[in-house]
Amino acid sequence: MIELAIPAGSLENALVAFRNGADAVYFGMKDFSARKAAVNFSFEDLAKIKRYAGDNGKRIYVTVNTLVDDKNLDKAFELLKRIEYYRPDGVIIQDLGLAGMIKKNFPHLPLHGSTQLAIHNIGGVRMLHSLGFERVVLARELSLEEIRTIRRAVPDVELKVFIHGAMCYGFSGLCMASFLKTGRSANEGECAQICRTWFTDEESGRKLHPFSLKDLEAGEAIIELDEIAIDSAKVEGRLKGNSYVASVTRFYRALLDGKRDGLMAHRTTFSRERGDGYLAYRGPGHERLTTTLFTGHIGIPAGHAKKQVGRRLYMAPECTIKDHDGLMYIKKGGPDLCEAVRFSAKRLEDGSFLLPSEERLEADATIYKVSDSSMNEKKPSTDIPEEKRLVSCNVEVGAGSVVLEAAGLKKTYTPQIVDSRNPGGKEKLKTLLGQRGEGGCALVVDKFSNRYPGGSFFINPKDAKAIRRDFCSMLDTIPDKRSYSCGVHGKEGGTILPPRTVISGAHTPFQTEGVVVDGRLYITLDPVIYDEEEYYGKLEDRLKEARLPVMIGLNNIGQVMFAQKHPEHGYFADIYLYLSNRECASLLASLLGNSLKGGYLWLERDVYVDPWPFEPTIVRDFTPPLFISRSCYRHDSLGHDCKGCLREYVFQLSQNGERYEAYVKDCCTYVSRKKQPSGFPDGSESPKRLR
Repeated sequence: MIELAIPAGSLENALVAFRNGADAVYFGMKDFSARKAAVNFSFEDLAKIKRYAGDNGKRIYVTVNTLVDDKNLDKAFELLKRIEYYRPDGVIIQDLGLAGMIKKNFPHLPLHGSTQLAIHNIGGVRMLHSLGFERVVLARELSLEEIRTIRRAVPDVELKVFIHGAMCYGFSGLCMASFLKTGRSANEGECAQICRTWFTDEESGRKLHPFSLKDLEAGEAIIELDEIAIDSAKVEGRLKGNSYVASVTRFYRALLDGKRDGLMAHRTTFSRERGDGYLAYRGPGHERLTTTLFTGHIGIPAGHAKKQVGRRLYMAPECTIKDHDGLMYIKKGGPDLCEAVRFSAKRLEDGSFLLPSEERLEADATIYKVSDSSMNEKKPSTDIPEEKRLVSCNVEVGAGSVVLEAAGLKKTYTPQIVDSRNPGGKEKLKTLLGQRGEGGCALVVDKFSNRYPGGSFFINPKDAKAIRRDFCSMLDTIPDKRSYSCGVHGKEGGTILPPRTVISGAHTPFQTEGVVVDGRLYITLDPVIYDEEEYYGKLEDRLKEARLPVMIGLNNIGQVMFAQKHPEHGYFADIYLYLSNRECASLLASLLGNSLKGGYLWLERDVYVDPWPFEPTIVRDFTPPLFISRSCYRHDSLGHDCKGCLREYVFQLSQNGERYEAYVKDCCTYVSRKKQPSGFPDGSESPKRLR
């Protein structure tokens, strides 16, 4: 059955999730977590949840899912070293440099690809698998049919799919809005949620939340994901509390266990207006994805206003309402934004409810239930045993000896070993050696060589335990001397690339027609490619026509496979194939060899630390889009019908004196700071088709 993976912003969250039916939890440590504002885990917490999970048949995943610059590689190495002590079931990574570091130095950390890598097609999954990733968390912008197609094409890679929680307007990993507007980087776990703020649509003059997507609630679609052999279903919410974690876990656990009715309590803990995200996405005519007038928690409908007398509200409740439950109505401000009015439920003797004021509600106004006074999840005890530091050990049993080797220590013991008719002596010894005792470490037998002449043997359990105690006590005195060692050699040339604005398209940073600079044709690939066959087919046709040396900018790790197929061209790491550190640059150089000519430094940095395999080009005087989104601004944000759509538009927006354009092309949207006096080619003030 599909795994139910629940977010844990704290140790308490994790225990609550397991108590309510989660198969796995995922969480971040204090550093390098994409949810920096969460409580996150200490190493003591990690030791406890590892022990709990191991004792109860559960799984844990640690997120190290931010980008890391050169000056923090040492710190990241130390973090990964300590995480490896506890052998989580996976470590979720965005930074490709860290992926290379893990494969080289931490073989006991299974690699999982974060959704921050924006993996949304077959090529991306295959590329990560070739790099040693065991599992890929797919981008949230995929339909069930697209997920099914990927599953069929790559049956040997574990796939995880989001099923519930907040949806980002822009592709995860590609969103620059927070960094551009506040200096807080989403790629470093500090997203300021610019997509939840208001903008003014210049065409209508309306103030909207045009980039606030509805929350995702897959509901019974989890059954279909299970049927198409998706390995894990992921709930979002490491910033949420115990009640949210408990109720959402119960909701999906019940669905997986075949129960369907009466399980909507999770909607009163936190839920914006809900939808199925992109799971049912069919292109033009799809259900609107945004909630443009109100972006907050909306709960469930509790009833509709029938009559109001002063502060008394008369309505027929559509759900159970108890005194002290949280109620809310939405006060509309004309065509613009809405305001929530929240109050505590108090039912009067005549059946009416007491409003917070005599302010008149709209006729038939919806009253929402936004909290349930009885949903106080019992706080779990965190007084649980800690897992030991796990140390890989090789064991060899001979005629009269047992040899243990681990962490550079090798010792021979000579217990009494006798013949046995029972073939279980090997497994019994492995179990005894792996038991948790005194001291700070425990053994994990990775390799067992049975060289006992008779094959089957017996060792007194008392002797085996004594061997374990002695060996572990010696290991406790040996410090872990592993440290970050830069395996990158000095620069071997590399091409300094043109200013990034020079090779951009008219309304996006990407173009496949090509821009000639210094005798070379520069092509920049779109980071989002759904129909790979069509896109690469057109690209190959364009390359056949080229009469100049070609340089191709790669903007997604999946595009490396195209580069490997066509080594006759030159390639560079473009702005969204983040060259965050020297290890990432080295990994790409090893994959592409001489065809890799250089790359742009991670565009949120203007300093790097040598050595690098080539000199990166620092991005200056270039502003990337705030958002790259599969949501259509025209349809989802403004509510226009898809019938008669011309497929390509530019719309104007503003916020606090700054102006922006929303470029819509084939149902996708690029939102950028204003570059010209008018966003329309002819200088007009209304959207039109671009020619």
